[in-house]
Amino acid sequence: MVEYLYHVDKEDNILGKVERNEAHLKGVFHRTGVVLVFNSKGEIFLAQRSPVKKICPDHVDSACSFHVTYGLSYLEAAKKELFEETKIKGEPEYLGKFLIEQNNDNMVVATFKIVYDGKLVLDPKEAISGRFYSLEEADEIIKNKKVTPWLKGAWKIYKEKK
Repeated sequence: MVEYLYHVDKEDNILGKVERNEAHLKGVFHRTGVVLVFNSKGEIFLAQRSPVKKICPDHVDSACSFHVTYGLSYLEAAKKELFEETKIKGEPEYLGKFLIEQNNDNMVVATFKIVYDGKLVLDPKEAISGRFYSLEEADEIIKNKKVTPWLKGAWKIYKEKK
C-alpha cells in the first residue's frame, strides 16, 4: 500500500502530495512530527529505536515520531501515531515547528508534548525499549548519544518554551 505525505515548501505551504519513499529518495520536503511524553514528575520518556528501522536504526528517539499522512492535520496525525506507537490516548499540546535539511531528509517537524503517568506499550517495530529520564539525564543523552535529528530539534523547542 502506498502512503502519501504532504509535499510542502520550507514555510510549510502545501504544494501537493508525494509518496513516502519518493520523498526520502528525492529529498522532497514533507510533514513529520514528534510527541514528547512527560510524566507528572517532569521526566521525559526516551525510546531506543528498533534496529530494523530504515532511518536512524538504534538511535535514541522520542516516545513517538511520525510522518503526517496526506489528509490528516498535524494534531490528528500526532494523536493517531501516539496511540499506535505507545497506546496513549490524549490531546498533545503543540509547541512549534522546525526544519530538518539533512541529506535526503527534508522535513518540517511539528513538536508536541503530553503528560502521561500510565504504562507505555511500545510497538516493537518502532522501539525496542525506553524509560523516563530526568531532564538533566535527557540533556546528557541528547548531547552525547546517537539520537535522531528530530529529537534534537524537538528538545530544543521544548527547552525554549519551558
